[in-house]
Amino acid sequence: MSLKNLAIALPLESELLAPFYHWGSSFDFNHYDSISFIHIVKKTLTALEFSIIENPSEAMFLEMKPTLENFLKDEKNKIVPRNYDGEIQYIVSKHLHPDEEMIQYLTKLKSELVVVSTRGKHGIKGLFTSSFTDRMVKLAPCHILVLRPLGALTP
Repeated sequence: MSLKNLAIALPLESELLAPFYHWGSSFDFNHYDSISFIHIVKKTLTALEFSIIENPSEAMFLEMKPTLENFLKDEKNKIVPRNYDGEIQYIVSKHLHPDEEMIQYLTKLKSELVVVSTRGKHGIKGLFTSSFTDRMVKLAPCHILVLRPLGALTP
């Protein structure tokens, strides 16, 4: 029997976290042997005249990583019920393309489901932004559950 992994791509913004709380209050987590809370920091590169600056730098990322891991642990307590007895892991990394990094984690973990949230931008607002959620919908190697903003749930 294979172990079943649930991946939760957790954002930092409070308006994107609220749908996770709502979803988690009614989801049966006990169908999964493990849950992976994943946050990938977007790395940027800036070209200067004689060098390239990486932000966050490796030193800065290593300094912020424990804070982000604690954030994931705190959020887990708001999403997953206390009686869940499976394994929980917290993954924090940085990458130039967070969506590509997430795909690699989903493949490595053999996740059956990934849960992501969306800002719900459509039309002109969404036209000029590359959405992490859109990329997950197109490329995820597993089922995907997209959580809409709570205001979008009402007609």
